[in-house]
Amino acid sequence: MTKLSHLGEFGLIETLKKFQNLLPRVVKGIGDDAAVLKVKGGRYLLFTTDMLVEDVHFLRRMPAKAVGHKALACNLSDVAAMGGEPVFAVVSLGVPGDISAKYVKDLYTGMWEVAKEFGVSIVGGDTVRSEKVVVNIALLGEVEKRRLIRRQGARPGDWIFVSGALGGSLKSGRHLKFTPRVKEARFLAAKFKPSAMMDLSDGLAGDLAHILKASCVGALIEEKLIPCHRGVSPARAMTDGEDFELLFTMPATRAKKLLEYEGDDKLCFYPIGVVRPRREGFRIVRPSGRIDVVETKGYRHF
Repeated sequence: MTKLSHLGEFGLIETLKKFQNLLPRVVKGIGDDAAVLKVKGGRYLLFTTDMLVEDVHFLRRMPAKAVGHKALACNLSDVAAMGGEPVFAVVSLGVPGDISAKYVKDLYTGMWEVAKEFGVSIVGGDTVRSEKVVVNIALLGEVEKRRLIRRQGARPGDWIFVSGALGGSLKSGRHLKFTPRVKEARFLAAKFKPSAMMDLSDGLAGDLAHILKASCVGALIEEKLIPCHRGVSPARAMTDGEDFELLFTMPATRAKKLLEYEGDDKLCFYPIGVVRPRREGFRIVRPSGRIDVVETKGYRHF
């Protein structure tokens, strides 16, 4: 009997795909940052969910308000990765019976503050008793059909970008207080339309590999171009995870215009490499000029 520790998170996801019931209104089911559903008019509905579990994603001693912030912000990051705007959320909470009411109130305060900042309405949910604190949020978002961005779509010659510095998120505590890149994603979707995009939750190496697999392409990135937080090495930036920056690809002509853009809404994005044909695989250029194959490992849940 195969154990989950051998199958891995993404092996499990592949196994569960056969249980999808893809009705005609489903544009995209399992396999992206959010499901994409048809609704009337010129927009799609985005549907995503994320679960945080005590001692896996956070510790009890961490501020409950910060945990609440992270719980909702993770979902907002998924909707942003599809080029969309978050709209409605429901919250399911599992907590031990002896936990303080203040802890739960602080947890919801963190979620409420994020919801208020991004125009999201928390409209319901569920509560149950559990041995550890578990927070699960389901979020609905919307995106114009012409602005939908998926993981597949990268083509050889496209430039590869990230939206900010990477690495050290867990050690620094940034994983509890990051800002989901909704503004940046909407800017890109409206003005420059990336060919593929996702958010960085499991590390640059692992997450870029998802785009490459979905798009049937390879990549060549330059180590010296990877933006790193102070005190973080490129090696750690490649694998640390929980940065929640955007990772996207874009045709070279549009990429150059993005870097030259001088509008009042100008934002910073960092080119780190180029999409290559699939046969070339996923490689990295070291500062010495040596080219190595990238080990596509990131955070493993199992």
